[in-house]
Amino acid sequence: MMFPEIFLLSLGTVGKEVLEWLKVPLRERFGGVPVILPSSPLPKQALNLERNQYNSRVILNWLNLRGYPSPLLSLVDKDLYSPGLNFCFGEAELGGKRAVISLARLHPGYYSRPPDTQLLRERTLKEAIHELGHLFGLQHCPDQFCVMHFSHTLCDTDRKASLFCDRCQRKLEASVQKGN
Repeated sequence: MMFPEIFLLSLGTVGKEVLEWLKVPLRERFGGVPVILPSSPLPKQALNLERNQYNSRVILNWLNLRGYPSPLLSLVDKDLYSPGLNFCFGEAELGGKRAVISLARLHPGYYSRPPDTQLLRERTLKEAIHELGHLFGLQHCPDQFCVMHFSHTLCDTDRKASLFCDRCQRKLEASVQKGN
């Protein structure tokens, strides 16, 4: 399956090494060539001081106003929330152009566990593929092992695979053929 370029953007202090690593599995999964854009600071207006979290929708709106190329996956190292949720691992515009994921709650250290680079990478990849799936028109899947299953908790993220179930894979391929 071949997708156009996927653009990767660090917002804040996510290291370029994370983006460089992510390029390889995303190229394997989606085809095309992931392109790393120059990093940018997090938009200050997205910070909710009372919650000490960043509003993912404000970030997506900010990205749209900046005119970044698409499809764009941005990564942040701060905790995110979306209106109506206590937190979110990420958010995307369904069938749109922009997505954001947070690494904050994907780090074992967030839960007072020892660092585990491999586990962090697995979680990051799952969330990246999930949000890109939304950009390519996929909705949440009831199959708890499909990467498109909604993660209410980190256990949900750890349980699911980094792969699309057969049904979501067919939808994704149909979306590509339509030119989404």
